Amino acid sequence: MRNVSTAVGLIATLVLSGLLSGCGGGGSRREAVITVYPQWEFEGYERIAVMPGRAVVPAAVRDAGLLADRLTTLLQGSRKFEVLSRTELDQVFEEQDLAKIADAIDEGTALPTGRIRNAQAIVSTTLTDYVLIADSEVRREPRFALDARNRPYIAGYDEVLVFRHGAQVEGTVRVVDAATGRILLSHTARVAPRPKTARGAPPRETPQQIAAEAARELSVEFFKRIAPITIEVKLDRDMLFVATDYFDGRYRESRRLPLDIDDFYLVIRDLPEECQRNDFRVAISELEGRTNLFEAEFMWVGGLGPEGQSYRIPLQTLTATGGEQFVAKLYAGRDPRPILTSEFRLEVPK
Repeated sequence: MRNVSTAVGLIATLVLSGLLSGCGGGGSRREAVITVYPQWEFEGYERIAVMPGRAVVPAAVRDAGLLADRLTTLLQGSRKFEVLSRTELDQVFEEQDLAKIADAIDEGTALPTGRIRNAQAIVSTTLTDYVLIADSEVRREPRFALDARNRPYIAGYDEVLVFRHGAQVEGTVRVVDAATGRILLSHTARVAPRPKTARGAPPRETPQQIAAEAARELSVEFFKRIAPITIEVKLDRDMLFVATDYFDGRYRESRRLPLDIDDFYLVIRDLPEECQRNDFRVAISELEGRTNLFEAEFMWVGGLGPEGQSYRIPLQTLTATGGEQFVAKLYAGRDPRPILTSEFRLEVPK
């Protein structure tokens, strides 16, 4: 029995190792670290101020402050901006000025002149909807039993009191040019966490606690809209390939390039939306070579269509080496390791 168990364990280990190697190295998908850029001109604004959070309803005032404080912490941690602290805000503005500025941002009117000296942009958040959910209902549930043959059957029904706690929180964030009052960014989002339920007694988590967590989620959503963030994306191997021809919106992909063509295509296509505005580098070298035969840098722009980002390369670039096997490589930013590779070869007559 010990030999059988050992064999089974060895087979399981080999299967698991194969699965892991397939996911990491030889699989069709690879992971790459890229930067997701916000859709506003953040590069021109280095010093920003986050206003105290506001709320439309009095019950949401505490969570509005929580949202603004959390957003301030995230922006400070990003190191993309210099964020004024609350102490600095108090030194720059008086409380009545803060209110005037917040009102102006919400209404889209001009900001008070001469009051915003230390910040290039003002970030304002407002909780516009705030719903706390606390209810209960009686549910009629079947009660099962086993008959003489151990088969389940419905023996009756029980009435069970089920409590539900939840929250729905909606908020808006605006980024405004401190000098001109121009709205640079405006975004509204709604967070409705899955309600907590419990049988016979209310859930331990109160609606207020759930709403506070929703406000924290909103702060993360707003942060992603304001600052560039680094994330991991999954890339398919067919996003990088070589082709011998392009016609009617389709490439003739091939891993074997015939010697009777003058040139071929190196194509990068269908990168994820998160890759927008990221810098990439593409290269070709011999499979075991240490020198790139072709190299180009580009910024990925979405909406390129079926053609993607392509380069037309003379075949002589490859034939001049005397080699047969080559590899195309895609790099993200300054990462020295390729995030995608595609091997191909010359079709040398026998």
